Amino acid sequence: MTSPTTPTRDQTPAIARWARTLLTLALVPLGWSAFHDPYANVPLISDIDLAIHEFGHMLFQPFGIQFLGETMVILGGSLTQVAFPAIFVGYFARAGNTRRDLHAATVCLWWTAMNMLAVAVYAADARAGVLMLVNGQTGHESDGHDWHNLFARWGMLRSDTVIAGGMRDLAWLLFAASIVGGLYFVWRAAEPANEIHSQMDADRAA
Repeated sequence: MTSPTTPTRDQTPAIARWARTLLTLALVPLGWSAFHDPYANVPLISDIDLAIHEFGHMLFQPFGIQFLGETMVILGGSLTQVAFPAIFVGYFARAGNTRRDLHAATVCLWWTAMNMLAVAVYAADARAGVLMLVNGQTGHESDGHDWHNLFARWGMLRSDTVIAGGMRDLAWLLFAASIVGGLYFVWRAAEPANEIHSQMDADRAA
């Protein structure tokens, strides 16, 4: 026997569906706020992303030996920051995966978008050098600004804001796709269950 406050087995999918819907909707103001923040900050998540970014630098410099050259050591921070959540998008979206969860993939896509936005903000600061770096100095005060060093190496320093604008546009696209896709996959997953219940009701009526 179940109490009035205990969800039945038939109610559980509906509760999960609404919980996922609320999660997706909650990502909208978080993302919107990040796009209007000078540092593209997302509470708690940005701190995790910073740790991933710093790990990315070390990833291409194991044991103090530069792996694939100094450029990859510099680029590795931003590259890993974006690639890390993107790997989870692929994991949850992969067909044949027993843990395939397309809604979870869209949440990770949102995370990827936030990281792409953070990288865009960093890249746009290459010449300006006004953002505070992890070492407590601005880009003008430190020689550790990743994107100033990268663009200078590539002879693209004057194009920093143009390139960063393209990154920002891609972040917007990923953000929008994550929200639309998240809502779509939540409610599309409910259709087979609704069909089953409808058929069961029809069988009982017969």
